[in-house]
Amino acid sequence: SSGLYSSNKSLYNDTNLEDTEPGLSKLAFVLNFNVNITCKEVRGLKSIPTNRIVYCTMEVESGEKYRTEHAEAGKPVWESLAEFPTNQILPIIKVKLFMENPGILSLDDNKLGKLSLQIDPTFNKTNWWVDMIKTKNTSTDELKVKLDVRMEKPQNLKMCGWCYARGKNVWKTWKRRYYALVQ
Repeated sequence: SSGLYSSNKSLYNDTNLEDTEPGLSKLAFVLNFNVNITCKEVRGLKSIPTNRIVYCTMEVESGEKYRTEHAEAGKPVWESLAEFPTNQILPIIKVKLFMENPGILSLDDNKLGKLSLQIDPTFNKTNWWVDMIKTKNTSTDELKVKLDVRMEKPQNLKMCGWCYARGKNVWKTWKRRYYALVQ
């Protein structure tokens, strides 16, 4: 009877779980999300000539990149919607601003700024001005981009969020962790 109350003993048995729950697998808990990003406008391009061409690139989790249309630096306005499917519950969005090189022999465009955002399934912001990190060769004071970012959550995800938790065997320290309740 002393083994029943011992904290070192585990009452969990793999063979019993497989016998009682034959339909559960890791594939049953794969969540598919859609991330929608709309790049609308850029502010702070005063030091760049107004006839130069600028564009933005957007990507999620180092996957497929999406490029906006070309716009002049005098009026950098787009309505480019990019949809990214992902199975990451906390994806990282990367947006970069480029200026085309006018030279004939130029291979790469000049990167003016970039930003990285980590979002979750509850994230929904429209007409959101975000500060970009300027590159070394950018001489503007402040570089901002106007974004619409929305993440659609699947039907089987009931609730999710950050919580401080500690585990018994694996996570033995208190730490801020992201939990998802899946049905």
